[in-house]
Amino acid sequence: MTQLTETPNPSTHARKEDHMKRSELMRRGRRIGLVTAALMLAGTGAALAHSAGGGVDVAVEGEPAFSLSPVYHILVAHFPVGLWMTAYLFILIRTFSDAEIAVRLQKAIWPVAALGTLAGFVTYSLGLTIYPLSAITESPLGRNHIMLATWTLSYWTVMSILGYRFRRHLFVGAQRWVTFTLATIGAMVITITGTLGGSLTGTPSLVTKSLGWIGWNVYMTFYLPNWMLVVFFSGAVLLVVIGVVGRRRHA
Repeated sequence: MTQLTETPNPSTHARKEDHMKRSELMRRGRRIGLVTAALMLAGTGAALAHSAGGGVDVAVEGEPAFSLSPVYHILVAHFPVGLWMTAYLFILIRTFSDAEIAVRLQKAIWPVAALGTLAGFVTYSLGLTIYPLSAITESPLGRNHIMLATWTLSYWTVMSILGYRFRRHLFVGAQRWVTFTLATIGAMVITITGTLGGSLTGTPSLVTKSLGWIGWNVYMTFYLPNWMLVVFFSGAVLLVVIGVVGRRRHA
C-alpha cells in the first residue's frame, strides 16, 4: 500500500519565509521607533523642566505667553538632519554601486529616514515654542525658515512612506536615478532650512550667500525668480509623465 506524501510548494515556502522576515523587521522597527520616541520625549521633557531658568516670559498684544529657549530646538535639530543625510548617503552609495555592502545599506535607508521624520516632528514642535507666531512671522527670515522647515518635514515624510512602500523597486533600472534625484532635492531642502536657522541666530553660512547669487535674498520676503517657476512646472510635468509611462509598462 502506497502512502501519499505532499510535495511542498517552493513558492508557498518562499512566501512564508518572506512573511516571517517582514514580521521580524516590523517588530524590530517598532522597538527602535518606541525607543527613539521615548528618548525624544525624555529629552523634550528635560528641556521643558530645565526651561524654568532658561525661558523668557513675554507678552504679545496684552496676552501672557512663554517662550522656550532656542537652544533646545537647535540641539534636537541635529537628529533629523543627521538621520536624513545618512539616508541620503546610503541612497547615494546604492545608486552608484551594486556591491553587497550597498545592497545591505539599502535595507537601512527607509528605517533611518522614518526615524529622521519622527525626530523632525519633535524638532518642528520645539521650534514653534521659541517665539509666538505673531512675532516670528513679522520677520521675512523667520517666515522663510518656517516655510522651508514645513517643506522639509513634509517632503521627507512622503519620501519615508513611499520609500517603504516601494522599497524593492526604487533601485531597479532607471528608477534608481529618479530615487537619486528626489533624494538630492530632499538633501538640498535640508541644507537650505538649516542655513536659514543659522541666519536667524546670527551665524549665516556660505549657503546663505549662495542663495543670494541665484536671486533669493533670505532676509527679504520670499519670492521665486521666474526661472524657478519654469523649473517647478517642468518638474511637475516630468513627474506626471514618468508616472503614466511607468503605470502603462507595469500594466
